[in-house]
Amino acid sequence: METLFEVRTERVSLAWSKVRGKEALVLKGFKNIPGKLLLRKRREDLSFQKIWRHSLPGEIPTDPSIEIGPLLFEETDYNLWVSTKTHASVAVMHRDPVIIRNLINEENGKILYGPINFGSQIGLSEFNVLVDGKPEFDFTVEVFPSKLDYASDYEELFAEVQEILIGLALEYLRSTFKMGVQSKVPQPTNIEWLTLLKNIGENLEKALRFISQHPIRGLVREPISVRIENIKKVDSAIRSAVSRGSGAGEFVELDNRLRARRFLAERQARSTLNTPEHRWLNSQLNRIRQRLGVLRRQEVAFDETERRAKILKELDELEARIACLTRLEPMTSSEGDPPQGFASLQLQGAPGYREAYQNCLILMLGLRIEGDPLRLSVKDLNLLYEYWCYLALLRIVSEEVGHPVDAKRLISIKREGLRVLIQKGRESAVPFNIPDGRRVTVLYNPRFQGDPILVPQQPDMLISFENPDWPAMHFVVDAKYRIDSSPNYVNQYGSPGPPNDAINVLHRYRDAILEQDRSPTQKMMPKRGVVQAAALFPYRETKKNDFRTSRLWQGIEQIGIGAAPFLPGGVEYVSDWLRETLRQGGWALADRAIPHRSEERSREWRAAASEVVLIGVLRSGEKGDEQNNLSWILREKQYYIPFKRTQQRFHVTKWVAIYLPKTLRDPGAITYWAEVTETMLLPRREIMTPWPPRRDADELQVLYHLGEVRELQVPIENTGAEGVVGAFRSHRWTSRLALLRAKKLEELFLETEPEWRLYEDFQTAGISFRIEPGKPKAPSYEDPSGRAFFITEHGIVQYRGAAGYVVKSANMGEDQYYFQTREVLDMLKRLSVG
Repeated sequence: METLFEVRTERVSLAWSKVRGKEALVLKGFKNIPGKLLLRKRREDLSFQKIWRHSLPGEIPTDPSIEIGPLLFEETDYNLWVSTKTHASVAVMHRDPVIIRNLINEENGKILYGPINFGSQIGLSEFNVLVDGKPEFDFTVEVFPSKLDYASDYEELFAEVQEILIGLALEYLRSTFKMGVQSKVPQPTNIEWLTLLKNIGENLEKALRFISQHPIRGLVREPISVRIENIKKVDSAIRSAVSRGSGAGEFVELDNRLRARRFLAERQARSTLNTPEHRWLNSQLNRIRQRLGVLRRQEVAFDETERRAKILKELDELEARIACLTRLEPMTSSEGDPPQGFASLQLQGAPGYREAYQNCLILMLGLRIEGDPLRLSVKDLNLLYEYWCYLALLRIVSEEVGHPVDAKRLISIKREGLRVLIQKGRESAVPFNIPDGRRVTVLYNPRFQGDPILVPQQPDMLISFENPDWPAMHFVVDAKYRIDSSPNYVNQYGSPGPPNDAINVLHRYRDAILEQDRSPTQKMMPKRGVVQAAALFPYRETKKNDFRTSRLWQGIEQIGIGAAPFLPGGVEYVSDWLRETLRQGGWALADRAIPHRSEERSREWRAAASEVVLIGVLRSGEKGDEQNNLSWILREKQYYIPFKRTQQRFHVTKWVAIYLPKTLRDPGAITYWAEVTETMLLPRREIMTPWPPRRDADELQVLYHLGEVRELQVPIENTGAEGVVGAFRSHRWTSRLALLRAKKLEELFLETEPEWRLYEDFQTAGISFRIEPGKPKAPSYEDPSGRAFFITEHGIVQYRGAAGYVVKSANMGEDQYYFQTREVLDMLKRLSVG
């Protein structure tokens, strides 16, 4: 333990210390910044016997009027120890019950000790020390951010969030507070209203009680039935009543020979408390009670926590105080509402009335955190940082696309009782239209759930790029108010950055956020929609562009996962990343996505299925012909074959493979292959060879000029079942896919990807079959169809391109078509049973 400050009076001793080994990793600039320790006596005859503050020289530590204290930081463990010198009990109170919940009492309350951790809360924090339940003294400390510069980064971050809506930056009950002032705003939030009510409550109560003791009464003239001889003033109303004979009782004779009723209605002036001013004040009190009731009902709906219980208690206390004020005589004497648009010089100028009127008007204002005299609790810094990151991203994107955004108008705010939050999900999406029909949408906390996502995912932010010709491509952004600057971490990544678990979360988002294209004919496999993901963290590099050499920054481009520093005045890395992304089209963005190795192989094989391969044989007849022909092919890089007008594949051949007979290799096998660089149609006599033509010299030949002639990694040997060798006397056709995948000759007939799917599934399912080739024809890249027939015991299967797999069987009335190999297997199983 390292003691940071001590305070001792004649009744109590207090020590605040730091837990060694659990210090916060803080910015170097904090070394020359003083902390704060404010001491306030709560007992008139109290005297401080000892005041000691860590690292302060001379007489400064012992002066109670000095406000300088040790530096305290967020997310740091501290220990508090308080004990009494008498038999009295000691207690430490704080407005936030969470901060002191782990304090322990021992020796019948004579000793109090335990850990204190402010979490991510920044600002001033006041503690009250009590002895036997009576206040002894208060002390206030200041908590600093460990990852931000308090005087610049934090204040600027806070100001930008406050600019959107002050309620976004506030919480009703937290361990720390900042000082604020009243400010006129269009729509103050509930938390602002309640904070103002707590601060003006005492003044409002004093003003109304003064009014109750010194009310200004009004005069009203109301008709009262009076005996005619007691009427004091004869006015027009009395004369009218006499002339009409109205009134009550018998008629009596008057001196002027007139007759009148015994009782007439006379308007007499009397004082009253039912004035428009009192009705206005009473209506304000009723509105306050109603709003407190609504807030209480909303708070009850939230999950029970220690803070919720304290909030409900404070709401009940406020409601009780306001209810007591409504029972004051001027309020109970008020009947009805004040006139519409009511204004009164009495409310604005009379003693008591003026103060009550001004305090009620304050409740219609909002707040600004910019100085005295109000204490305002602020949101935890990690949430505040997340809000700022979202607002900063919106600003950067709007600047890059050239469309200014009014965040106040576009951001959806969620208000629930005393909680003011940015609306999560797609309700808070802010779209930006770009030329060529493209659009960029920035979302806050979008939620991905439902089919095909197994576990719901909700990243902090998402930037979605939409192009009419491409599916939406997402870039995940996570705000991480955490930083690891340990030597091992810096050695691994080349810079401080977010913890490893934060990076792992990005990998999870990329793999778990899936989207599925809907097909009217078949169920499509879900695909990943996230191209890149980056964690934003509060860090300012010591040397310009030093972070660019880190693995965290380079990882964004290399593997699609990384991190970038992000602070007010330090947004260049994120700006560069988004600027580069916004300037790229669909192809370039798609290239950033890292495919699975099997996906690349699948794509390669699909392309290979459309490339025609001619498997050529060597010239034979006399001894040595095969070897001479092979040597000529390897030397001249040419191959020729008689032209047939009925075979269209001659014109689209992309590759030539060479079969070596048993005389050159045992067993015979396809061993060489080369890419066709040029195709020519020539008479045989124009092809220069060491041997003369055997047939008509004018016969047309297809001459293929070849590129590099290479050996196959795995030769395709001419072996059949049980080692029986089959004949291979003339050329054959296949695809590059089959050439690369085949292990035996019959597999060369499987030219397309769907045929290989069926072939593998048949083998896995243990279905006996043989393959027979159909007639070769020119392939279609858009709609490749197979020429292999799968002959099984119960039916024949062939792949027919877009039509799917056709199953023919004598047990079926007509051919059946299926899109999935699983459906084909199920059908054959039913045929075997039936």
